[in-house]
Amino acid sequence: MRFEFACGGVAALPSIGGEHRTLDVQGPARNINLRIDDISKALVSDIPDVLLDLLEVAAYVYCADQQTRRGSEYLTDYGSDWRREMVFRIPVRSPGVWQSTDVREGLAELLGFLSDDHYTFEFAAAQNPLAGKEAYFSNLTDQLDQPDEIALFSGGLDSFAGAIEAHAVGKKMVLVGHHAAPKIFSIQKHLVGALNQRFAGRRLLFIPVNITNTGSAPVEYTQRTRSFLFAALGVVVAQMFGKNEVTFYENGVVSLNIPIAGDVVGARATRTTHPKVIRGFESFFSTLLERDINVRTPFHWLTKTEVTRKIDEHGGADLLAKTNSCTRPRMMTKKHPHCGVCSQCIDRRFAVLAAELEEAEPSVLYAVDLLTGDRTHDRDVRMAAAYVKFFRDFPNTSKSRFLAEYPEITSALDHFSDTPRHQAADRIYEMYMRHHVDVMRVLNTGVASHLPQLVEGALPAGSLLAMLFNRNRLEVTEASTYQEQAQSFIDRLAAPTCEFAVDVSAQEIRFRGALVLKGKNYELFHALLPAFREGKAKGADVAFVRAPDLAVLLGFSEQSLRQQVSRLREAATEQLGVDQGLPFGPDDVIENETGKGYRINPQLRELSLGDLLQPD
Repeated sequence: MRFEFACGGVAALPSIGGEHRTLDVQGPARNINLRIDDISKALVSDIPDVLLDLLEVAAYVYCADQQTRRGSEYLTDYGSDWRREMVFRIPVRSPGVWQSTDVREGLAELLGFLSDDHYTFEFAAAQNPLAGKEAYFSNLTDQLDQPDEIALFSGGLDSFAGAIEAHAVGKKMVLVGHHAAPKIFSIQKHLVGALNQRFAGRRLLFIPVNITNTGSAPVEYTQRTRSFLFAALGVVVAQMFGKNEVTFYENGVVSLNIPIAGDVVGARATRTTHPKVIRGFESFFSTLLERDINVRTPFHWLTKTEVTRKIDEHGGADLLAKTNSCTRPRMMTKKHPHCGVCSQCIDRRFAVLAAELEEAEPSVLYAVDLLTGDRTHDRDVRMAAAYVKFFRDFPNTSKSRFLAEYPEITSALDHFSDTPRHQAADRIYEMYMRHHVDVMRVLNTGVASHLPQLVEGALPAGSLLAMLFNRNRLEVTEASTYQEQAQSFIDRLAAPTCEFAVDVSAQEIRFRGALVLKGKNYELFHALLPAFREGKAKGADVAFVRAPDLAVLLGFSEQSLRQQVSRLREAATEQLGVDQGLPFGPDDVIENETGKGYRINPQLRELSLGDLLQPD
């Protein structure tokens, strides 16, 4: 589905069949609220235009994401509507910066990997006056303390653990918290206030940010672009304080976020703090601002249990229950602030029990208890059962099989700045094994504690403990066509597999189907083949070829090279989509990563010409 967004009062894009919408953060047509509170007047007065542009661009991307539905949380309902085509036309104050190819394409590629959508941006010089420096800032203060760290703060368990640890060792911190609902803002504000009382004399500065659609309720809840918004807010605030670094506190299991429940995507399949996304943030913001921007993720080798223990170690166990990780704030009540069935609640509750902090967070705070709650609702059973089954059976999965089955892992290995590729694979596997131990300890303790009820059949049949005790296995009744539908969609959702062969005599690259690359497309693809073949022969990652080197090799200017890559991608994705009946993204044939260059997508398979021409 194609969606076209004319932003900030610019003329509508010429439609080519998409659904047209308008977005604005200012003026009489304003339909997006953008407000940043409690920041220094002096900082606001000096904010550069490019940072104001970044705030608006991030707000437009996030709110457009919420406005355009891609399906339900079931694979069987997503179908071909999963990948959206998002086209933006945005006025900016610094057109020379935003119109550069590296910025425009870098942003599209970053968001494409993050959200699994296809993005196109057109940035235009603003014709009408845009909002002034103070338009988005309210409750300005006179305080101007220089912080040691700028960290993103959601009010969840992980970001709270990071805040209390850094604060406890004496760091001056600025916490940037985005909220779209008053409930979340009140949680964030309460936690910061409690920490400021606890550590008197070392004040945390909290900068709350509210960005929401106004006049319309969100229809898409996967929120895959929220981490871009979050990162952009953090970078803007960091730059205002003269800092080039921002911190995400997120445990490693959630950051890698492999799709444990095969038929439930949504929050469980997002890439919000995946290492490749984090490096993508650094690359894009560094290019945009023409300076090195660093994004820290101090918890990326820790499990959720290990992060939870940090809260207790620093004297914050009594505040644990005030944090909230639930992905369904609309269901939040005073009695049950956690739904107990979303992936984040399941992760959190296992971690709290494994850390032996159940007294600090009573089970009654969860609408559905982790171990004894009735999960007979179809989705609730499948999510929890898949989670437990995955970690229960994890020791039966070898490291090589683990890496082979989950591309989320292999795609992360080159993106840990502190760890070489081979060591990263070992550390990830060990981290998942530690998480397995935590999950099994909770389950075994739960069975022992509830043995009389289990023997008597007093627990709901749809509870995790009953399923484990009665059958010693986790099975979920599937709809009659569920397996076929789920497998079909998983095949389509994965990066499409393409086979090609080189016809040297004809100077053509032939793909299975009707796609044939000739002329300059052939030259470009052929120039990338040596790196592709070397990586495949060694069983290693396929190396990128730097854009300047590739341009020299082909006798192109770098601008001509970018244009030729775009033409090849457009021709290939269109024809392959027709041949295979699948949505293809621009990186599915030729990948580009800002700062690294180009390469043939490692998922492609090279065959001999004879094998390719044989009928299927």
